[in-house]
Amino acid sequence: MNQLAFEAAAVSDRERTDERAVRTAVAGPVCNSTLSLDQVACTAWDVAVIGAGPAGALAARQLALRGLRTLLIDRSTFPREKVCGGCISGLGRRLLESVGLDQLLEPSCAAPLERFELAAGGRRISFELPTGAAISRFHFDAQLVQHAVIAGAAFVAGTTTLVRALTDRSRFRTMLLQQEDQSVRARARLVMAADGLGRTSLKRHRAFASRIAPASRIGLGATFPADATNVEFGCVSMSVGRSGYVGMVSVPGSGLNLAAAVDPNLLRQTGPAEAVRTILAEAGVTPPSGLETAEWRGTGLLTRQTPRTSARRLLVLGDAAGYVEPFTGEGMTWGMLSAVLAAPLVEDWLIRDAARSESCIADRNEFERLAREWSLLHRTHIAPRQRDCRILSSFLRRPLAVRGAMALMAVAPNVVKPLIGHFWNSGKGVEVITETGSVAQSRLR
Repeated sequence: MNQLAFEAAAVSDRERTDERAVRTAVAGPVCNSTLSLDQVACTAWDVAVIGAGPAGALAARQLALRGLRTLLIDRSTFPREKVCGGCISGLGRRLLESVGLDQLLEPSCAAPLERFELAAGGRRISFELPTGAAISRFHFDAQLVQHAVIAGAAFVAGTTTLVRALTDRSRFRTMLLQQEDQSVRARARLVMAADGLGRTSLKRHRAFASRIAPASRIGLGATFPADATNVEFGCVSMSVGRSGYVGMVSVPGSGLNLAAAVDPNLLRQTGPAEAVRTILAEAGVTPPSGLETAEWRGTGLLTRQTPRTSARRLLVLGDAAGYVEPFTGEGMTWGMLSAVLAAPLVEDWLIRDAARSESCIADRNEFERLAREWSLLHRTHIAPRQRDCRILSSFLRRPLAVRGAMALMAVAPNVVKPLIGHFWNSGKGVEVITETGSVAQSRLR
């Protein structure tokens, strides 16, 4: 069955195809809705977070821990599969430790990553990795949702959301929630859109339309039995070809996780299984058995920019705020970092908002301050990491340069250590302060 199921939440209307359910033999944590839509509609929420991936679920947890009435919404039911390499870098580990969620990376939940194997043009080079981990998004995301609920957040699954206009003299933003044949209007003092690449919750707001980068690639993903290939436990195998790259890693409880970034033209011509086989063959790597029968999942075009990350009583975070081909395995880390940075900022603003006068001018000025502070945090701490990843991804599109770099690393392997330290262990020397209070308490050093 060589077909491709696109994640509806990650593609625009122009890119979407019919969604096909992905079956899995591994049971994951079940996350049922904690409220009905009627109950949601009857509550004036402090914060509504749309999207329960790593950015949204972690943001909801951090806000609920601060005593804010927090609503977390996702169009999927949990657990669910996602196209993702499943890797967490050193910074990602530090972030989870800083918020008391390091148990999500215990050996029963995650595989410690110790080695990175790069293959291109028939050459293979192996390097040591510091402090990394491989997780299953099927389990990890559901566990994050559970922790958000434990912290006090309400959760509504299987619900699509459209962000609408301001209401109550601009003190709330409304949302239209749709669940099968029922729809309700809900309101929150602040809405946070963390619903991935496509940002379907914002499709009525043209100012947030993505700018897709030229030659952007499509993400592919599938899972295989652990013995489908010879990738060792604790090793990330990355294979680079002319039309993309393929990463493989073993994950506890889920077997072998494969994720790829592929040129759309190759995908259209050959289909997902043959596209992955082509890239692996160019790199000199044996493909896993069962490519043709795998349940393939796909994303929209990956690399894209967002022209803005805020509007009145609306913030955008995670992948929805802009994304780059995640060759370095930092995609989840970027999302979690945005959540940790945003939580104290949002709490600080909501405290001021509750105490302000009824003046609409005061409301607008206060939000402009929040928007500036959030934009500054994003530009300072997330955008540079994405820029560096974009530069590396551009380099990997040049076969001659890749062959030259592989030859150099074969004779002088130490030249790559600073790059690994920069991309993978970027949490070294990072201090993330997350206590309640001033926004100045959330910073990186």
